[in-house]
Amino acid sequence: MKRNIALGWIAGCLVCFASCTKDILNKSPQDSINELTVWNDMGLVGNYVNYFYSTLQSGYSRNFYLSAATDDGMNGLANDIFYIKPLTMDASWNATNAPFNGYYTSTYQVIRKANDFLAHIDAVPGDSLLRKQYRAELRFFRAYYYTEMLNYFGDDPIKAPGAAAPSGLVDGYEDALGVVIVEKAQQYGKDSLNVPRSTRKQTVDYIIGELDAVTTELGALPASYTNPAGRLNKGVSMALKSRVLLYAGRFQAAAAAAKAVMDLGKYSLYPDYKTLFTIKNNQECILSIQHNNVAKERGHTYDKDMAVGSLSGTSRSNPTQNLVDDYEMTDGKLPTASPLYNAAAPYANRDARFYASVAYDGSIYRGLELRTYANGYDQTNAGLYKTQTTYLVRKACNETFNFLGDATYGSDQNWQYLRYAEILLNYAEAQNETIGPDGTVYNAVNAIRKRAGQPDLPGGLSQADMRQCIRHERRIEFAFEDQRFWDIRRWHIADQVASKNIYGANITLSGTTKVYGTPKLLESRFFELKNYSFPIPYSELLANSNMIQNTYWK
Repeated sequence: MKRNIALGWIAGCLVCFASCTKDILNKSPQDSINELTVWNDMGLVGNYVNYFYSTLQSGYSRNFYLSAATDDGMNGLANDIFYIKPLTMDASWNATNAPFNGYYTSTYQVIRKANDFLAHIDAVPGDSLLRKQYRAELRFFRAYYYTEMLNYFGDDPIKAPGAAAPSGLVDGYEDALGVVIVEKAQQYGKDSLNVPRSTRKQTVDYIIGELDAVTTELGALPASYTNPAGRLNKGVSMALKSRVLLYAGRFQAAAAAAKAVMDLGKYSLYPDYKTLFTIKNNQECILSIQHNNVAKERGHTYDKDMAVGSLSGTSRSNPTQNLVDDYEMTDGKLPTASPLYNAAAPYANRDARFYASVAYDGSIYRGLELRTYANGYDQTNAGLYKTQTTYLVRKACNETFNFLGDATYGSDQNWQYLRYAEILLNYAEAQNETIGPDGTVYNAVNAIRKRAGQPDLPGGLSQADMRQCIRHERRIEFAFEDQRFWDIRRWHIADQVASKNIYGANITLSGTTKVYGTPKLLESRFFELKNYSFPIPYSELLANSNMIQNTYWK
């Protein structure tokens, strides 16, 4: 189902996006320009394209962190005003006030801008290769927006708890409703806006068709058109294709798509997991959302958001004991099964990714020893922004950045939307679901474990055992990168007790000795079958007579 929508906001788009230095976002913003001028100047069109780069979702620049809505994290502020508490602890929200209603509206607004761009670009005078590049880029952006819309608002037909197949698939998944596909510019008042939703299958087919076309178009361009840091290239569209197919449960196609990215020979694992997230545009990055350190441009507040209140941070996402317990010991076994585990020193001998990702009581964080035990300095002096779990997020933080210094500066880490480690684990999961744990599945998972210094997986694993190993690896490798939010939904495990009961550490001081007690239950979250999708906003139901609400939100 396709509908066409026009727009008239080009000048506003050109002025709303500030400059970013030394990457593709380096053109100065323009003053107000009329539409006719834009479509006759390839330079202005290039600035318009840069606006679309700015609409890509960066986990560092939103006002919420999705990890805090999973069993990996929780917001440190008990009564936060952000999206996360309503999402996890308030069962009363509905189609009128759902947390992501605004995102539904804003995303379709950008889709309308993309459609209008595509309706005009072929007539813009100038470099024909630039026209081809810009057209391909806008088709990618549109496919990306539809991926977002499908993830958030596609219907989920799960019938009962535990009704999913071991792979996570549920009966009738592809026949369930997807989203309304808006493809061409349209004049208001001349065409009907009452267009029905496509099915999930039709939506995925459309996205994949667009990504395949983008891959062909960008692949035909000279390298100079797609090389600058952060610029789209065919590897990006191929990588997103592997994710879309995996999320859709099309495992054979997903394995092939991931393998195609691997075969490019363009990307590889960055050797140091700790600095992977602060070394910009390294060889593991497939698509990074570019940031600079200018607060009013593309700077963000991630370092402040992750710091505890005693350091003047806002503690916006605290790692849970649930996650900490899932970090293996250096022998490759979980703490409950490893002779290396010492209950009196529970943080010793862990997977190196633990130390790169989590700051814990007694560790050095921003040059100081953390004291997050009961009544410790960093708890009693944190005000409203203490860590609820005793843990802080260290991953991707620049611990030398002074976020209390000059207010014109911001944090500038790039958000890694797609990276090569995901391609390896996409391939491993899809290939395992297709034919089982063959040697290529082991190779993909073990490459990531080797980077972390962890031993290879044991041989002879069953398909079910390998499935659990891959899911474990995704949780550890992608902690605080938004992946867990979608993984527990597509695997249909978010309604299980293990995903809903959130624990923190229980550390007290007896004299000078720390005592590690039974973990504290901090939250028992709600998650019902309806929460596997978000409701279509009520305003959309009123505006479109053919719109159908998601199954459990009717």
